[in-house]
Amino acid sequence: MDNLEKYIRDHKSLFDEEPTAGHFERFQKKINHNKLKITSLRWSISIAATIAISFSAGIVWQKSVKQNELTSCENASDMKICYLEKMNIVAVQIEEIIKDFDQWNRQDVLNDVQNIIDSVNDDFESEIPEELPDDVIKAILSDYYQKNLEGLEMIVESISNL
Repeated sequence: MDNLEKYIRDHKSLFDEEPTAGHFERFQKKINHNKLKITSLRWSISIAATIAISFSAGIVWQKSVKQNELTSCENASDMKICYLEKMNIVAVQIEEIIKDFDQWNRQDVLNDVQNIIDSVNDDFESEIPEELPDDVIKAILSDYYQKNLEGLEMIVESISNL
């Protein structure tokens, strides 16, 4: 602060002069311009934050809906049938997406879909050791069916991007 005080004392005559004409108007314009920048920046940040929050909420909601759908199959009287019904719904979506594919590509996709559904229809349950507790068997089956369903959903994602 001593340097500033010294400068003012040494140049006292400069501070006694009146500012040039229009100085206060130019100064007011700069202040108003800076206020406009700050206001614009605040609005931009608010809008960006709102979009980010909405996007995040949508992702969380989508995951909870998907988890609830999968949980509903785990609690179904016949888990296998429940998952097969969901797989058939996805298979119909796939058929709709590939209806304009050429015959060979369409057949390749349909073969992949059929292989996944056939693997669920196979007797996978008989391969699980009977001495395991029921809740462990249920978890293994649920994971197996869920992975097959996710395989079909991956097919939907990959062919939707073509």
